[in-house]
Formats: sequence, structure tokens, C-alpha cells
Amino acid sequence: MKINPSLFLPKNLPLKYKLIYVTLVVALVMSVVSIMGLQKVVNNSNKLIYEQTANSMGYLSKEISNSLNSIEDASLSFAVNRSLQKNLEIFNESPYSNIRTNSQKEILKVLYAYFNTDIISASILPISGDRIVWGQNSSPEAPEITAAAKKLAAQKKGSPGWMSAGREDGSILCVRQIRKIQSLSLETIGVVLIRVNLSRIVGEAAQKVMGTPSYTINIHDVNMLLYPPKSTESVTIFPVPLKKEINTYSIQKISGNMFFVSRMVITTPSLHWALTLGVPYDELFYSIKATRAAYIIRIFIAVILTVLLSGILFREINVQFNRLLEKMKRVRSGNLEPYPVPQEVRQDELGRLNQYFDQMTADFKKVIEDNYVKELLLTQTQLKSLEQQINPHFLYNSLETVHWFANRSGEKNISAIVQALGKLLRSGLSEKQDLISLEEEIKVLENYLLIQKIRFSDTLSVSLEIAKEALPYLIPKMSIQPLVENAVIYGLEENIDGCRIVIRAGLKNNLLHVEVENNGSEINEDILQLLKEHKVIAKRNGVGLTNIDSRIKLLFGDSWGLRFKSAQNSVVVFFDIPARTEHFTSGTICREARN
Repeated sequence: MKINPSLFLPKNLPLKYKLIYVTLVVALVMSVVSIMGLQKVVNNSNKLIYEQTANSMGYLSKEISNSLNSIEDASLSFAVNRSLQKNLEIFNESPYSNIRTNSQKEILKVLYAYFNTDIISASILPISGDRIVWGQNSSPEAPEITAAAKKLAAQKKGSPGWMSAGREDGSILCVRQIRKIQSLSLETIGVVLIRVNLSRIVGEAAQKVMGTPSYTINIHDVNMLLYPPKSTESVTIFPVPLKKEINTYSIQKISGNMFFVSRMVITTPSLHWALTLGVPYDELFYSIKATRAAYIIRIFIAVILTVLLSGILFREINVQFNRLLEKMKRVRSGNLEPYPVPQEVRQDELGRLNQYFDQMTADFKKVIEDNYVKELLLTQTQLKSLEQQINPHFLYNSLETVHWFANRSGEKNISAIVQALGKLLRSGLSEKQDLISLEEEIKVLENYLLIQKIRFSDTLSVSLEIAKEALPYLIPKMSIQPLVENAVIYGLEENIDGCRIVIRAGLKNNLLHVEVENNGSEINEDILQLLKEHKVIAKRNGVGLTNIDSRIKLLFGDSWGLRFKSAQNSVVVFFDIPARTEHFTSGTICREARN
């Protein structure tokens, strides 16, 4: 598909601004491409950081999962321990306080045996009686927490369950039913409730995997925040992640700060928690942001410098180009004088182009002066010489005297011939301009025809077909009469039955068309070229044809001149010239003809 450049580049914009416009567009396109490339690098960097963070989060999730798995294993150890089950059964059934006390001591021994640093406290909730607890903080759970723990344990049916402890320290509870395994009765005899220090588990795992803490960790169980404790205001809390956000990363703005947020899951056989890791974006991407800002600033400065330097360069080009354009306008108007403003000598292409144009103008002026002007002066000199050789007033007076004697003697034909000859000579030797109206030219022609009709009254027939609207238009003086004279000479010589001549003139497509047709002869259409090359010897007035052709070319340009054609037993000579009613110089009409 062909693209129209005017859709992108204003058509009539000056050259200087076109160049600046193109440079600016190219600079902007390159800037956009560069910024897009930079953004791609940043995106790849984000992806790489995410991949590294995802690997770290995988280890972190595994460490936390292992710790929680150990708690679940501890709860299972409590629940299936034979000593604990035996003593718990005694504790539930014995009515004697001393026996119950001894059973409680044995249960505490079992709790102590499986106790570890991640456990804050371990409690046994018998079917009857108060709870049995061992640990650093043995304060009882709130009644609603205890009720919720028993309900969750019943729902899990011997499997471990996890829930919030409802305390400000952010601890969580692992609960499990204790079912009687003797005889596989699976009768519920109590509930084990382990309060876990989640903050310690997460902190140790993060320190082991991530190193120095410059990040934020959130753990959610469905919509419940398990870590960090809600009371910790200095820690950022991220929105609860959706299922589709697991194993993804994003850049989010939380509480007015930007974070690089990555999501993963913590899994054990009995839990499925969402792990969110948030790294402060400014700290993580400080060098990238600084590099990108500096890169964009450099691009902006480069665009400005490009436009400024291009403007300076294009201004110099525009000065030389406008100077050359002004010189062309001067030459077109006919002014071949050297350009008035002096210019420095430049060796670049535009400088040499200006020099070549100046030299060409000077050479052109010299050719005109050496040829056209000299030839014109020579022609004028010859004409003046001819006028000096024949005294017009003496010739006119002599013809008037002959005319008077002819009238007195009754020789009407002689009188008419002398009178017509006087008018013909007067119009030919007058000092009028080279161009006269068609009407004046026809009057001159009528004087010539009057003489010829008297001479050849029986053998010559002349018809004038002149359009009235063409009469005011200008035509070279004495351009039709030689054509008619040539037709008379050749027509009478080659046709013994008589010569018939038709003279036509009219307007065609802003051109003045003139033609002379005579019967009884033939002509070579290249006769003018043959006459100029002296390949054909002219009969009498043959020189007049070349003279008329040269005058037309001199006045109107080389594309105009005489033409010849042979029709059925007839010859037509014709010419077309621009239709003008005002006088003009030959230089003006030649320029119009070239245009």
C-alpha cells in the first residue's frame, strides 16, 4: 500500500520547518523507543527480583510449614500417648481428688516431654474438670476461645485444627481431639490445645532465609489475619489475597508507600494459609528508579540539543536555498545581472550549487549578448541602411506623380496599381512595431491583391475567410502577404487553368490561426529545413518563407513557426501564434512560450 507523505508532513510548510519537523519527529520516536526499551529492562528486572523473591519465599514457606508440622506432630503425640490417655481417663472417671492429682502430674510429665521452644503452652481439656496446662504462660483462654476450640476439634474428628488464640501477642492455637485408642473405641476423652508462638516461628524462619529484615510478612487464614498481631501498628497490613493472586507479584501502594508484593501459600496436611511478602519499593528499586530518571533526563536533553543544533544547521541550509530561489526568480523575470548581496565562498553542496548557478547565469547572459543582441543590432543596422538607401518621401512622391498622370490619361488600372503599390511600400517601410493588428495586415494584403488581380484578372481567384472576432489580435507585420505571393507564384506556374487562393484567419484555443491555401501544386512538408540547409534552391520568394518563420520564432519562441501540408491537389501553409491584443517585447512572449 502506497503511503501519502502529506498525511504526516505538512505539504506547504517551508523547507526549514519541514526539516526541523522531521528531526523532531525522529527524535521523539527514538526517545519513545528508548523509554520503551528502558521500561522493558525495568520489567525484566522486576521479574528477576520476583523470581529471586519467589525462591526465598519458597524456602520461607517450607521453614514455617516444617515448624507447624512439628506442632501438629506434637499434638498427635499428646493425643496417642498411652500414659496420657490412661491418666486422662482416670482423671475423668475418679471421684477422689488424690487420685486425680496423681493423674494430673503424670499428664504434665507427658506434656513436658514433648514441649519445645515454639510452644507457649500446652493444655489438656478433660471431659470433666478443669484444664491441665504446662508452659511459660498458663493463663487460661477466654471462654469463647475455649468453646470455639472444642467445636473446631469436634469438626476435625481427631485431625489437627488451627485457629487464632485471640490474644494480643498474636499466638495461634493447634487443637485436636484425644480419642480413646484402647480397644479402638475412639471415644472422645479430652481435647489437646497447644498455643503456638507464630511470631517466633515466622521471625526465625525469615531471619534464616531472608536475612536482615527490610520486608513485611503477612499470613492470612481465609479472611483472618494470623500474622502479624493487629496491635502492631508499625507493620504494614496488606489486603487479603485472592486465589488468583497466589504465586504472583505486583507493585501496590499501601498506606501511602509503594511495595513490591509477592504471594505464596503455607501448607501442611491440615492447613492452607496465604503468605504475603512486601518489600519497600523505594529501597528495592532505588538504583533502578534513579537510573531511569537520569536516562529520561538525558533523552530530554538530547532531544533539545538535537532540535537546537538542527535548527542552526537548517537555518544555514535555508539561507543558501532561499538565496538560490531568489536568483532563479530574478532570472525568470529577465534580470541576468549578478546577485547584489555578496556571499561567502562555501564548499558544501549548496554553496557549489549557488556558484554554478551564478556562473551559468553569467554564461547565459554572455551568450545572449554575443548572439541575440548582436544579431538584433545587425538586423536593425541592415534595415536602417536599406531605409537610408531608399528615400521614402522621394519614392512616395514619385508614385503619387505617376498616379496623377495615369488618372489624367484615363489609365485606371495603372492608377490603381501605383496607388496600391504606394500603400504597400508605405506600410512595409513604416517605423511601426513588429506586431500589428490582423485588421491592418489584411489592409496591407488587400493592396497587394489589388495589383495581382489587375495583372492576372483571368487566371487568379482569391477568397478571404477572416473571422471578425480575430481582427483586433496582433500578428507579425508583413507575414501574410509573402505567403500569398508565394502561393500566386507557384499556383500560376503549375496550374495553367488558373490559380485559386483561399486566405483564412480565426481563433482556436487561445491561438490565432492563419493559413493560405492554393490549388494545383504540391510541396514537401520539410521545405523550410531543406531551404535552410541549401538542399533546395528557392524560386524567387523562397527566402521570404524562412524570413517569416525566423521572425515568428524570434517573437514567440522556437516552438512556433510555419507549417506545411498537402491536401487533395492543393498546398496549405499555416502558422499559429498566441492570441494577444496588447503589445509586448520578444523576451516576454518567449518566456510565456517556454512556460
